[in-house]
Amino acid sequence: MGQTGISAFFVGTVIEGLVSLILVGLWGAALPIIMDPVNGLAQMYVGKNKDDGNDVNDFQPIISNANLYFTSWGAGVCAVMILAMYIRERLGGSGTGMGYTANWYLLMLSSVIVIIESMRFKNQVCVLDHGTASITCNRNTYGLVTGCIGLGVSFLISLFSSLGKDSALITTIFGFIMAILYTLCAGLLTFDNGPATYIGNHYLSAWAGFFLSFTIFGSVLKEFLGAGDASTAAAGTAGDDVEMDRI
Repeated sequence: MGQTGISAFFVGTVIEGLVSLILVGLWGAALPIIMDPVNGLAQMYVGKNKDDGNDVNDFQPIISNANLYFTSWGAGVCAVMILAMYIRERLGGSGTGMGYTANWYLLMLSSVIVIIESMRFKNQVCVLDHGTASITCNRNTYGLVTGCIGLGVSFLISLFSSLGKDSALITTIFGFIMAILYTLCAGLLTFDNGPATYIGNHYLSAWAGFFLSFTIFGSVLKEFLGAGDASTAAAGTAGDDVEMDRI
């Protein structure tokens, strides 16, 4: 069914793309300010030290304003998803795989948050005398590396997916790699001496990366293992769209 009324001049047009891009830019600029624990708006630093003679404060960020925190992230994620759907449509990707592509975009967003929070923890806590234990900073460094790898991989895969040029084999391999990396990341960052044992951006983004990477790996593995049957079925049906190239 075609677009009618005002929607015909907005949905799927350059105007929608510009508006969604502006929204992503605005939230991209606002979220770091809102979420910076130093500003004390949506998060703040708290110390975990106990009266046990240990002079390490072990500062960690924690949610201080839940309403501001969740509504800000909700609006930011919605803006990213709208832009992702627009880009996929404009690049000619098939609509059937939007959920799969969206997971890669969300993994990319989670990786960006892990990077930002790890850098922030490194620059704001690890540099302080008695700010935290050295093992915590080491775990934070692993989170930073994982976030960088996740950002690079998810950006490339989501781009190729939007173009409809991704490969089941390649995405299965990288999905498995990201699942392993984020399993270690979530464990090291959120348990025991990790830098994100309190609920906040660092904690939630690490676990989001864990769940998203396994969701992606499961979906692409199923796609890859079913490649033979799908290819046979596609050969007998003209015009059917296939989400991923089978290599």
